[in-house]
Amino acid sequence: MSRRLERPTKVLLTGGTSGIGAALLRDLLAMGHHVVVLARTASQLAATPGLYPHDVDLSNAETLPTLTGRIAAQHPDITVLINNAAVQNAHPLLNAATTPDTLQCEVIVNLLAPALLARAFAPAMIANGAGAIVNISSGLAFFPKQNAGLYAASKAGLHSFTQSLRYQMEGTGVAVIEAVLPLVDTPMTAGRGKAKISADAAAAAILQGLSRSSPVIRVRAAGALPLIQSLVPWLGRRMMRGS
Repeated sequence: MSRRLERPTKVLLTGGTSGIGAALLRDLLAMGHHVVVLARTASQLAATPGLYPHDVDLSNAETLPTLTGRIAAQHPDITVLINNAAVQNAHPLLNAATTPDTLQCEVIVNLLAPALLARAFAPAMIANGAGAIVNISSGLAFFPKQNAGLYAASKAGLHSFTQSLRYQMEGTGVAVIEAVLPLVDTPMTAGRGKAKISADAAAAAILQGLSRSSPVIRVRAAGALPLIQSLVPWLGRRMMRGS
């Protein structure tokens, strides 16, 4: 994985209009990379050399396969895919704000879309003998909280999918990387949680992690998760339950 971003390349980034995605986009462009952004309002981003915005609704399971295939055909030189976009419905299952539509949206954006994008872009990476698929995960994949149960479950699914895809990509030259984040200060987490890290800090840690060879990037407090899981899992459950 070393040297993956040391020279200008083309990166596909989902959810690049706010939060961690916006910080990643800014840093990637500053490093000289070309960035294809998939988001609902990507076309509203300021015109910038090296930026390729595509307005895409990642929650639309009916149109996603066609859209991802079309974008892959338009950008066959993508060498890094960053599945960053995520949706969280921070309410109990029986809350009025939790509807069939919000539940479907979480699963599609958080789990199905990364799989469809990997399926669309991995073949060209394999043909070139190099590439990277980066899935942005969360500490909630390991210790779910009381509310946002399906968000935590979808991130747990993404964690498992990432491991399986890594096995599938062995020997192809394509790295499959999971970035496990702690609570980050973004519009999605507004008004909730304490001890957040900034979106800028999260983006910097992800990009720094991509310069190393580890298949897992654990950012800040998420670095303690393996130890907590091994020694005091009850503490992890208690800490994350009300986060």
